[in-house]
Amino acid sequence: MKKYIAYHFPRELKTYALLTLASALTVVVITFFLSVSAFSQHAFKTFIVEHPALNFIITPITFVTIIYFAKHYCHFVQGSGIPQLIAATDSRNKSIRKKLLSFRIALGKIGLIFLAMLGGAPIGIEGPSIHIGGSIFYGFNQFIKLNRKFLIHALIAIGGSAGLIVAFNAPIAGVLFAYEEIGRKLKKQALILILIVSGFVYFLEILYHGNKPYLMDLSSVSFDLTLVWQLLPLTVVVGILGGLFSRITLYFVQKLIINSKIKVLVMALGVGMIVAFFNYLSKGQIAGSGHTEVLQVLNSQSLGLDFVVMKFFAVLTSFVSTLPGGVFMPSISIGAGIGAEASHFYTQIDTQVIMLIAMIGYLSAVIRAPLTSAFVILEMTMSLHLLIPALVVALIANFISKKIQHQPIYEALADRFSKTV
Repeated sequence: MKKYIAYHFPRELKTYALLTLASALTVVVITFFLSVSAFSQHAFKTFIVEHPALNFIITPITFVTIIYFAKHYCHFVQGSGIPQLIAATDSRNKSIRKKLLSFRIALGKIGLIFLAMLGGAPIGIEGPSIHIGGSIFYGFNQFIKLNRKFLIHALIAIGGSAGLIVAFNAPIAGVLFAYEEIGRKLKKQALILILIVSGFVYFLEILYHGNKPYLMDLSSVSFDLTLVWQLLPLTVVVGILGGLFSRITLYFVQKLIINSKIKVLVMALGVGMIVAFFNYLSKGQIAGSGHTEVLQVLNSQSLGLDFVVMKFFAVLTSFVSTLPGGVFMPSISIGAGIGAEASHFYTQIDTQVIMLIAMIGYLSAVIRAPLTSAFVILEMTMSLHLLIPALVVALIANFISKKIQHQPIYEALADRFSKTV
């Protein structure tokens, strides 16, 4: 038994020293990435409130520049980055993994998302954080020199887990995502190594910038479990909407496979103008990840149904364009908006509970990782005491979404990357 367990761990002391260094570098780099991204989206929103007409210049130019550059010079920084990690863990080819994950890819992701946020793109930075974390850890393999496929894939999953932990301050969700989404084909024994290193990353993250919840402390909200049946209509709604988002996204991603440089420019200009239009109508509110808007909603500042509609279509448009950026936080903001509107129909359940449930259900329906969806939002709000209704909603929404779009969105996009490498 001892030999069996030892087989699934690196054997050299140097390996653990380098894993420690990779963990520290990941915490510092992703913290910096989150800071500069927050600065750039705040700068855009502040500027565009005073000069709304400039949306129609700044945003289209940003989309054209970034999409054209990424497609022709840095193809593998496109999208959220999670499909790249899945494709890398599915691949046995070293050269393919190097194209999908590297220090160069991490730097490209940081730079392009900073520019995209500065141009008003409605993108998340948490999925890209997962890509950056995976790239840093895999990049360290040139020094660690792991040869066993099992350990290399575990290393990539650890990097993804670290990225989510640092981005959301959600250690349980980080580990679950590494195993539920990134490492679907990993051996179960990998979970032990993932747990140990992810726990160390979380420890470093707390030392580096404290242990504040990513959203807010909702540990005081309560819920009567006998009322869980009342959540079913809302769960069905967010499950359908999340499933439709995935299905529409994959349909247009397939349709927008373009190789002509002129057509790429036209497509990028078109999606940029659509996003600019929504930015103009919302006065910049739909730009960025949606983190600020979620906080507003949780603090009872209603954004209205129009925010939900505009954010849904703006995120959809941006995501299908392959612009670097994720859908985690944008999906959470859409779920929060839906929950805020649905709360008017509930008299026996706390409004903030309704919002949390809608956020969990919608995110689960979009990414089809119900455990991650439940835990990441509960950890971000310090409301793990709501785990039972959260899991019920996440699993039902995931089931409904599966009936609309069978293959999970990240898995389908990972297949696309595997074919184009």
